[in-house]
Amino acid sequence: TLKSAHIITSTETIDLLSLARLGVDLGVIKQADRTLINELFVKTQPAHLQKLEKKKLSPNQRDVKRAEIIREKLGK
Repeated sequence: TLKSAHIITSTETIDLLSLARLGVDLGVIKQADRTLINELFVKTQPAHLQKLEKKKLSPNQRDVKRAEIIREKLGK
């Protein structure tokens, strides 16, 4: 799941965040809000991750950092 992933690709993130947003919109998911999910869509994109880290990251490094950000944001 998004809350426990330690590595996640951009494609997986987009797919799962889309499903999470649908769940929020339908009232099925109450632990997150649409604003947080929209924020994660932006913050987990490859270019944003590299800007955040201030260096070029390999795909694997981006996947690990992406999972870290998602766990941090959804763990609240």
